Amino acid sequence: MARLPYSVQCTRIIFFIFNILVFIFGFTLLGFGIYVKASKKLDIALSEHINTKIIGGSTLEWVGVIMIIVAVFTILLSAFGCALYKNRVFLYLYVIILSLLVITELSALIITFTNRVRILDSYYSDFQELFIEIYSNNNNTDLKYVIEDIEREFKCCGIDDVTDYYKHNYTVPAACYQDEHFDESIFNQGCANAVIPWLWNQFAIIGSVLGGILLIEIFGIVSSIALGMAISSSSYSEINN
Repeated sequence: MARLPYSVQCTRIIFFIFNILVFIFGFTLLGFGIYVKASKKLDIALSEHINTKIIGGSTLEWVGVIMIIVAVFTILLSAFGCALYKNRVFLYLYVIILSLLVITELSALIITFTNRVRILDSYYSDFQELFIEIYSNNNNTDLKYVIEDIEREFKCCGIDDVTDYYKHNYTVPAACYQDEHFDESIFNQGCANAVIPWLWNQFAIIGSVLGGILLIEIFGIVSSIALGMAISSSSYSEINN
């Protein structure tokens, strides 16, 4: 059996290393996807009511789902990738599937950073309007619980601070107190200043993870195509020789 050219052997080694990296990053992406779906703080800060009234949709809820689905396919693809590198047809099929994953991840990345900017621009003003709307209508009990959950989880009070309750003649809720028994000090920080920077940082982390995996996978597409072309060139040379 003829020995494979050095270029093909070298490309196969690179492809093998790439698959190991993708396998590892696939689990990283899976972990972050589960975190996005399971995080109590994210769930509260981007609850159904908040997401609808402030951010204007439920697209962010799908980011975690997309990350989990893509991670599972990435792990499976990288696991089978090492078994496909000898077959040119399977390699090109591998490239097609990986390209679809890249497009999906790119969509999730765009959603993440687009909403990151929207949150910074609109969270404060819309949250303030929502706050006034909730406490001016005694029937908004469910939405009051949403605000109180945010205050409790982020250890904050009001929009800017507790004076938001005073100037609108609202009763300061138990969630604003450090022990919720009205006999300890009130949280000094407003919820806008607590939630917005935290969300900004969370989306930066999620976006960075998606971006890092995207770069690895784009490199994988290039190396797969290069390996396929190297195998084609090697086969063509053997036929002509």
